[in-house]
Amino acid sequence: MDYESFLINPSGQALIPHGSASLVAGLNLTLYKDKTGFINNITVGGLIDTDWSGSFSGYWANSGANSSNGALFETVYAVSQSVTFGQYWTLSNTYFNVVSNDVADGRAPGCAMTNCSGYPTLVWDEVKLGLNDSFTGWPITFNPYITWYYELNSIGTPGGGGPGSASAACFNCETNNYEFFIGMTPTLDLSKYWGIPITLKAPTYVTVGPSSFWNASPAVFGGSSGGVGIFTTGLMAQMPLTWLPAQYGHWYAKAGFQWYDIINTALQNANAFSVTGNLSCAAVSAGNCSSIFVGYAGVGVAF
Repeated sequence: MDYESFLINPSGQALIPHGSASLVAGLNLTLYKDKTGFINNITVGGLIDTDWSGSFSGYWANSGANSSNGALFETVYAVSQSVTFGQYWTLSNTYFNVVSNDVADGRAPGCAMTNCSGYPTLVWDEVKLGLNDSFTGWPITFNPYITWYYELNSIGTPGGGGPGSASAACFNCETNNYEFFIGMTPTLDLSKYWGIPITLKAPTYVTVGPSSFWNASPAVFGGSSGGVGIFTTGLMAQMPLTWLPAQYGHWYAKAGFQWYDIINTALQNANAFSVTGNLSCAAVSAGNCSSIFVGYAGVGVAF
């Protein structure tokens, strides 16, 4: 369970500009393991994420004011497969399906500008190649990665009245198009050097792709300003809760912050529309659309 001061998705689409909560549960199964061979690990898994907010603002208030699902904003389903090879490389594929639960007027939020009916889901796929650079022996591991994000067409649920046209990435993003996440997660385990049971991580990445990816609605949000979407970095501290008995799982607490620099101007305007209803970032606070700071804290358990 995580609490966030501002709900924003990884592609930089601002959603809820105040406190929200996310509850995530997942399962991972190891199908194959070999520490000495070229193929070291094969896994399959999945997760369910639910996002909650006490109130909705801007565009989301169109249906959120009387949502039949209360504070439930959306539900995310994902299935994944991964292969670890060469001891330190991992190639994974994850398919995502997002269902909007913020409905009251017979439409999903993503359909407001296209007048589609029913409750469409939003789908995309991610292929990620990551490197575990612990072999360097350095105090800080950087864990670089690149992720190919492909936005698939929205699909309607049974009886939903047809597909939607909104993107799970952002309001102005094209379906059947893609972007790349190029990033790293510098990690420092303080227990190895100072005996402090805390691990520090600094998630950092930039999104890049064809400028057309952010140019689905130029008449509404302005044309894409180029092939860069966002840059983000932050700092997170995680501590195991070792005082809890191991038979109840391995519990941990975490807290941190993340800063998002929204570079693409079309995405900035989409954020302004999302959280304030205004179509121009220049007309609202930059903290709502172009320079977004998120503080968060959470607790979790692994078995």
